[in-house]
Amino acid sequence: MAGLTKLEAVNIILGNIGEAPVSSLVSPESDAFALSAITTLDETVRVVQTEDWEFNKDTDYPMTPDVSGNITITDSMISVDSSARSASLDVTVRQGMLYNKYDHTFVFDDIVYTDVKWQFTYEELPQYIRQYIVIRAARIFAQRQTSDGLNAQLTAEDETRTMIAAKRTDKRMTDKTIFTNSGMQRILYRRLQ
Repeated sequence: MAGLTKLEAVNIILGNIGEAPVSSLVSPESDAFALSAITTLDETVRVVQTEDWEFNKDTDYPMTPDVSGNITITDSMISVDSSARSASLDVTVRQGMLYNKYDHTFVFDDIVYTDVKWQFTYEELPQYIRQYIVIRAARIFAQRQTSDGLNAQLTAEDETRTMIAAKRTDKRMTDKTIFTNSGMQRILYRRLQ
């Protein structure tokens, strides 16, 4: 499914301060505004995905230890926590690996079920998230590049409307019920153990 391309996004960001669009993202070094717009977009892509969204979460994601008992965390994982199925564990990420805080070890004997938040590239994001990111990046870019408070204010209003729409769409895209809620899952798994 095609969505707002990165080139279109950069041109929206540039247009927000009245800059001319670019025809390519291949060598933006020759245009300081284009390079700054790309950097702002990339930064916003990373920041937005750390927030509370459903599109980039996996619940009960199985992580299998390697032959040494270690579980390596990939760069595409923003956060990892033990899920309700592994409620007896308290894990965190240290030194690029899963760490058991209860036993003070990096070694695991069995699969650990985790709740993972993933980091995606701009192109991999759903359209509703792309739209929100572009509006947010345009506001940030305008604030950094100009002293035009009115332009930034109008963009802030657009950002708020777009964020609300994105949150609604994100929630609607999930199949959550009372039984798939993480708090309820922890209660159910405790009773089963």
